[in-house]
Amino acid sequence: MDPVRVAPALAERGLTRLLTEGGPRLLGQFVAARALDELCLTVSPMLTAGDAQRIAGGQALATPDQFVLASVLEEGGFLFTRYRRS
Repeated sequence: MDPVRVAPALAERGLTRLLTEGGPRLLGQFVAARALDELCLTVSPMLTAGDAQRIAGGQALATPDQFVLASVLEEGGFLFTRYRRS
C-alpha cells in the first residue's frame, strides 16, 4: 500500500473522507509520506513505564510536520484532541 495513492484512489470512488486506525507502523507510513492532514489523539490520565514505541514508528522526517490544535474535549480526565496540518 502506498499512502500517497490511497486518498486519491478512494476519492475516485466517491469516498472523500479517510479514517485510518492502526498501530505505529501504519501511522508512520502515512507520516513519512506526508499523507496525514489530521490527527486525533486521546490522552489518558494514567501513567506507566516501559519500552513502548512512539505513536508513529518508522523512517524519521528531516523536517517535522507542523500541526495545530483544532479541538479538545474532556471527559473523566481523558482528553480527546484533534490536530490539523497547519
